[in-house]
Amino acid sequence: MTPDSYLLVFALSFLGCVLATPIVTRLAIWAGAIDRPDQFRRVHKGATPRLGGLGLAVGLSVGLGALTFGGLMPDWPGLTSWADSLVWIGMAAGVVLLLGVVDDTIGVTPRAKLLGQAVAVMLLYAGGIRIESVEILGLELSLSLPFTLGFPGRPETLLLDLPSIAVTLLWFLGCMNIWNLIDGMDGLASGVGLIVAGTMMLVAVALSNYGSALMGAALAGGLAGFLLYNWHPACIFLGDSGSLLIGMLIGVIGIQGSLKGTMAVSILLPILAMGLPISDTALAIFRRWVRNLPLTAADRRHVHHVLIGLGLDPRQAAAMLYSFTAFLCGVVLLGVAMRSDVLALILGSSGCSAFVVILYSRRNELAELRNDLAARMVRGRQERRAAKITWEAIQRVELAADSDRVLEIMTETAETLGCSAARLTFRGPGTEAARRDHGDWPAEIEGDPSTDRLSGPTAQFRLFGAGDTLLTVDLRFSDRSDLASDIAFRFLQRLSLASSERLGRLLADGVLGRSIGSEPENVLSGSPTPGTTLVLATAPAGLAGGWPSPSSGVAFVPRSPDTD
Repeated sequence: MTPDSYLLVFALSFLGCVLATPIVTRLAIWAGAIDRPDQFRRVHKGATPRLGGLGLAVGLSVGLGALTFGGLMPDWPGLTSWADSLVWIGMAAGVVLLLGVVDDTIGVTPRAKLLGQAVAVMLLYAGGIRIESVEILGLELSLSLPFTLGFPGRPETLLLDLPSIAVTLLWFLGCMNIWNLIDGMDGLASGVGLIVAGTMMLVAVALSNYGSALMGAALAGGLAGFLLYNWHPACIFLGDSGSLLIGMLIGVIGIQGSLKGTMAVSILLPILAMGLPISDTALAIFRRWVRNLPLTAADRRHVHHVLIGLGLDPRQAAAMLYSFTAFLCGVVLLGVAMRSDVLALILGSSGCSAFVVILYSRRNELAELRNDLAARMVRGRQERRAAKITWEAIQRVELAADSDRVLEIMTETAETLGCSAARLTFRGPGTEAARRDHGDWPAEIEGDPSTDRLSGPTAQFRLFGAGDTLLTVDLRFSDRSDLASDIAFRFLQRLSLASSERLGRLLADGVLGRSIGSEPENVLSGSPTPGTTLVLATAPAGLAGGWPSPSSGVAFVPRSPDTD
């Protein structure tokens, strides 16, 4: 294998992508695969076609196809086995491209996208592209723990290396999605991918993994050609079709190009080379977890958004991120040359940590994350405390023998959860109304218009149960409580639902009080279904975003001080 072979593959992929991308651009416009600015996450100015992954795929096909089937390397003994693996890679790439094209044109749900990616990974696994043994800092960890599944009437058995499947699936899904997340600015994913692919090609050459080196050369050539159109201002974007394809191919090169011997994969090398997208994705996951957001929630806190927020234009931000990636890739090459994974790990992790800390400190993002983390930990403790108190109260309500005991448990729990005042009223057909008060209820609730308006968090639950029963719960939260009001009200609402069900059962069993010959007051028009809850609440002035959504069957309605 000569250097001319890698240069030939690079050149063919480069030319194929350069010639195919203008055609793909017109195809994207015709198909309506257009990325328009949203004044939020997208930093480009005008509508830009996507589907750039198709142009990249054409370039790769030209480079690798000419090498494999064009007879350009007849003297390479490993050509046949490598061509066999290319068939499986091609099928997996086809699945990823189809998934990305559909997502770029009409959209795909996150679950469907993840399922399509998993199908592509299983094709790679079936083709022998898998992680069976991992080497980390000189320690080799085998993932071969086969499970034998026998079939009735058939002597064959099926061997499944479940740990190997799990790790391989995790590796490829991670690679595809981190490149999908970092593709948020002109030339970013394509330029960073070019540097990483070139580095992994050199690593593969050093470890005598020539097939992976050729694939790295082809990917680098295709990305170099695409970068001509993707550099700011971009004529076309990679789209999901391109970013997922880059992630899958770099995952393949990372596995096959980092093989030491015949089995063990030096997983540390590709992880360090992909330090930028990995660290950006890890921060995004941590950021959304701390703020209790879905992992799929979009934000403007990615590394390129931070750089642009500091005053850099897209070209300057891309150049800085290229430099950071080049540093990490240089560390990988140094570790290979020195045969020291420990040195590469120390230098790479130190540089990556320093870059992230310095960058995010300029926007005060780290301080905000620390505060949000502390707040989440406090709320977590409050949630667990309120859940314990409420669950114990629900169990006591289930054992209560009359309405007075049920209301007594509710008022005690409301006081424990921080309510300074509570009023509970239960009415059922043929029974005397039961009522229990706790604390000093403001006169305004009694209907005195001359008093001051109600201040502080309050809530009212009206629960219609079986047998036309009505449980009304009025709560006022204490300003001196160490528990958040929304947490207390949410768990008290759960207790109120359980209490309403218990009171309905007691009424049906004929256990409740004396008949007074009156029906409960109809407080709402219509006939509510059993279990329906109307919640009227006054939020404190500092509570942004209103009340959190309660459980199903409950509707929160804003309550003004004049609500009767």
